[in-house]
Amino acid sequence: SLVMLNIAGGGCVDDLRVLEKDAGFARVLRRVEFHPDVSGRKERRKRERRWHKERKRAVPSPPVVFRYLGAFSDSAEEAKRGVGYAFIPSHNEHLLAPGKVNEDLVSFAQRKALHEEATLDQDATLIETYKAEALRGYKGDKAYQPLTTYWAEQDMVLHSEFRDGNVPAGCGNLMVLKETLRILPQGVMKVYFRSDTAAYQKDLLIYCAEGKDERFGVIEFAVGVDVTAEFKRAVAQRRE
Repeated sequence: SLVMLNIAGGGCVDDLRVLEKDAGFARVLRRVEFHPDVSGRKERRKRERRWHKERKRAVPSPPVVFRYLGAFSDSAEEAKRGVGYAFIPSHNEHLLAPGKVNEDLVSFAQRKALHEEATLDQDATLIETYKAEALRGYKGDKAYQPLTTYWAEQDMVLHSEFRDGNVPAGCGNLMVLKETLRILPQGVMKVYFRSDTAAYQKDLLIYCAEGKDERFGVIEFAVGVDVTAEFKRAVAQRRE
């Protein structure tokens, strides 16, 4: 229901009420839940027995969804946030679960269309928000700034880490790259990496250039860099 809300352009959980009022959408969603291709006979019977009377809602009510989303939050980690410094909370088991679902989707796509190369594009994106507790990004507006890694050949998102707006785009990039490499499915033999100047970090570049990844070895990369006077002098000292 949340995925469908996102696709439909919903801006908040309360917009589920709009989806529920769409009679055609609601009817299709109810039928899909019991379609043979979605669940086996035993599972369908179990679902049918679960309801003592006919279901009228196709999507959960906003209060139910808010309770569901609450499980993804860790109050102890949330308390560590603050203005003036960047913080990325550790992920609890509920927050890690959607990533595992995405791993299955990527593996399924790889089985259907095998690609031996993976060109990874890593970038952070500012998403403006009006939430009161949101922090300000580098442009001054309240925002979130997830760091997302995209697999060009499969046209799929491999990994995405949701972050506060004040977390710099260059924070923890090597850690995210390592996690992305871990979830690449079987069949990938060669990896390339692309990013803007946010990934111009010594530890990340050395990791790629010196083949420190046990599975993929050397990872050829194209990473942006600010053309400073020092950089110009260093380039001028290299052979043609």
